[in-house]
Amino acid sequence: MKDKQSIKKLTQKQISITVNRNNKVRDYLNKAARYLINWCRDNNISHIVVGVNPGMKQNINLGKKTNQKFVQIPHNIFRFKLQSMCNRYGLTYQEQEESYTSKASFLDHDEIPVFNANNPVKQSFSGRRIKRGLYRTRQGKLINADVNGAANIGVKSNLNGFNPDRLEASLAMPLRVKFDVR
Repeated sequence: MKDKQSIKKLTQKQISITVNRNNKVRDYLNKAARYLINWCRDNNISHIVVGVNPGMKQNINLGKKTNQKFVQIPHNIFRFKLQSMCNRYGLTYQEQEESYTSKASFLDHDEIPVFNANNPVKQSFSGRRIKRGLYRTRQGKLINADVNGAANIGVKSNLNGFNPDRLEASLAMPLRVKFDVR
């Protein structure tokens, strides 16, 4: 409609929709960061490790629909909000390079290398991701793929006090959190 009327700028309706969307995204990110900080403080956790891949959303091809949904998630803004809240409440914030963390098996204690774009080497791991959200270890144990990746990020960070044995109970069914977004 706008094209047929030779309108070059954004219309008031488009501006209103964009502002409304941005407000909802900002609200959700604030609630998620606040929830995470409060949960860490309530459970005496003083160190947060966040997995980072440089350029992780650039030139990805996950399919038309998934790309449209995934690329819209402002991961960097969430990281900055979380880092700011960690500084405010005295928690330690650490970013960790996360290559191969979702391919390696946490329970099988696979060694997790760092990806080198200049010298790519074919890596092999003991387990494998069998479908979205599910990972099979060498022994055939099924665990949540996202929790496996998160545990491997913790292992890769070489964090003092990170106890992998405490994670075994939550590997099958992680806690799902839903925020009220209006």
